[in-house]
Amino acid sequence: MNPFARLLRLVRDDTADPDLEVALERATARVEPRLPQASGWPRRYRVAIAAALAQARRVAEGIPGPLELSPGRYAGEPAVRALFASPEDIRRALCGSPALRDYVAAGGRREIYALLSMRRMEKTVLGVDISGGALRREVPQTLMWFTDHRLSGPAEDEAGARRALLWTLFDRFLERLAVGVERLREERVRLLREKDLAMARLRDADARREAAARDALEEILQRLAEVTQALELERLAEVFDTVLSHPEDCLYLTEHTYALDEMGRLRGGDARATALRFVDLLERYQEPRTVLLAHCRDFTPVSVGERLREAEGWL
Repeated sequence: MNPFARLLRLVRDDTADPDLEVALERATARVEPRLPQASGWPRRYRVAIAAALAQARRVAEGIPGPLELSPGRYAGEPAVRALFASPEDIRRALCGSPALRDYVAAGGRREIYALLSMRRMEKTVLGVDISGGALRREVPQTLMWFTDHRLSGPAEDEAGARRALLWTLFDRFLERLAVGVERLREERVRLLREKDLAMARLRDADARREAAARDALEEILQRLAEVTQALELERLAEVFDTVLSHPEDCLYLTEHTYALDEMGRLRGGDARATALRFVDLLERYQEPRTVLLAHCRDFTPVSVGERLREAEGWL
């Protein structure tokens, strides 16, 4: 699709998107509260924000699940066994989640849907294997396991969890915008200091160094003018266009299928393995994380005393 056709499609789509007005309000709250005072607001910003919102929705809807998580599901569910080393690890991940504890403490239901994200790890080791009825030693094997389990965005049903995830992902784009604007402000402060130093060097320069000092000052003044202009309220739309120009390259999903046996070993097409699909969330400047929607039927948070006793046991 050529750029002009894509622009027309976005303009048509954003008028029908009931979430676009909410997205615009979030942009003012998280990036620049003065945006409603800018000429062209919100018309000038709609295309860029609608594109980011559409990509956040695609990602939120593309995350697999829900997968029921409970210690009792460990033995009969290969996907659960692949994600956790033991039933106790499932309990620890659920009960140790601040997001789930806060949700229940605030009056939320004990049946919870939430985003589960993890780091996928792989390591090649030498181990034993059985081939043709014979035991073989020192066989290269690739192990796969998951660590750093995090639960976020709890809700009482799948639809609510995916909607919460939509806004969490959309806010990631706004965070990048806010960081970009803040860096421009920091650069302006730095250049103002550099300008003062350059002016002092020019005043103190002798005839031999005067030309170089003047050139350095002019270079700083030019850069300062560019940054100051970019920070003008009427020019922020260009910052939005630049940062949100290709949202599909900044936040997206990738899918992988692995055949794993009961020990978490990669087996290729081995009949002893189960083919499992994993989806990774990739975000620019962040490490990839395997994600899925988790379903917890009867979440019971542990008390502070229980957590302390558990920590003492580990120590």
